[in-house]
Amino acid sequence: MKNMVKLALILTVFASVACVALALVYNATAPIIEGAKTREEFAVFQEFFPNATGFEDVKNNIESGSSSISFDTAYVAKEQDSVIGMVISATGRTYATTTVLLAVDMNRKIKTLKINTSDTPGIGSKAAESPFKDHFPGKSVDDEFKPGTDIQAISGATISSRTISSLIKTASYQAADYLASHYGGLSGSGGSAPISADLTPMSVTDALAELFPGADAEPLPARSITNTVERSIVLTDAWLVKKDGSVIGAAVQGRGQTYHASTILVGVAMDRTLAGIRINATTDTRNYGYEMLNPNFYLQFAGKSVDDDFTANSAKIGSDIDALSGATSSSMGVANIVKIAGYEAANFLAEQYGGKTAPSGAGNFILNTIPDEQ
Repeated sequence: MKNMVKLALILTVFASVACVALALVYNATAPIIEGAKTREEFAVFQEFFPNATGFEDVKNNIESGSSSISFDTAYVAKEQDSVIGMVISATGRTYATTTVLLAVDMNRKIKTLKINTSDTPGIGSKAAESPFKDHFPGKSVDDEFKPGTDIQAISGATISSRTISSLIKTASYQAADYLASHYGGLSGSGGSAPISADLTPMSVTDALAELFPGADAEPLPARSITNTVERSIVLTDAWLVKKDGSVIGAAVQGRGQTYHASTILVGVAMDRTLAGIRINATTDTRNYGYEMLNPNFYLQFAGKSVDDDFTANSAKIGSDIDALSGATSSSMGVANIVKIAGYEAANFLAEQYGGKTAPSGAGNFILNTIPDEQ
């Protein structure tokens, strides 16, 4: 027993000494690491403002005005005693997540920018490349920054185009307004500050392009794919999807009850997995069921088998799909529409184009019973 107590005391002393040593090492190296990081940042800032002689940190004095966009750094660029602009970085939710680093001059113009995004490789990731990123240098922060109007959208990446443009607009506008109010920069037109991109339903054309990039969608004759399971969900339109001449899937638009009603495009691959879903229309409650338009919700359906269980289970749909907070009815309704549309599209592909056949018992499923209230 004595030996055990002695050993415990020795181990305690060793652990304490190790902790103190680690703390000392951290205290000694942290300023060096931070200093190196700052010098690296300043080297990039200097590329944006070659004539700058210094940069003043103003991050704590400027806000994005959006709960979905955070400002990571904000530095006023100075040439001797004169302020010549600002370098600001912002991170926000796009198709995935994107960070932009940009410079704004005293005339409310974007000088240059860098974009780092984790959006879909080869699609949304093109936002960090030419020609998309080339739309912004020289642009006034008071412009619309609206894909299809003054920004050319990336083909097949509507969400990335819209949300990244909004992120750039927010960061540059707030930087320019800060320069105007604190350092005599050019004032804006008096309009209100931008807000983050609104959640909006997606057109069928854009939805098809995002679900099946680079493919052709051919409309199928009416009633080619119908709801053979029940009658509350109407399958309104369908498309056969081909790439390089080969059938790779199908898309079906379904309309049914959510909290009120919604129309959803469901894409299905030949192996009975979901290419994804997009919301074409909904009348569900703003700030609740309307959040089905948020990519964080609808993207989680992609890759799931149409034969998975999409029934509700507490705060989950099935075993692995998060329901919308405070919008159980909407979540259940979306799951029902996706289940029926996906199931029928997969069966159509199996019967007509050699797609994967349904496993035994796949048709014996139960849809969610939607409650009368959210």
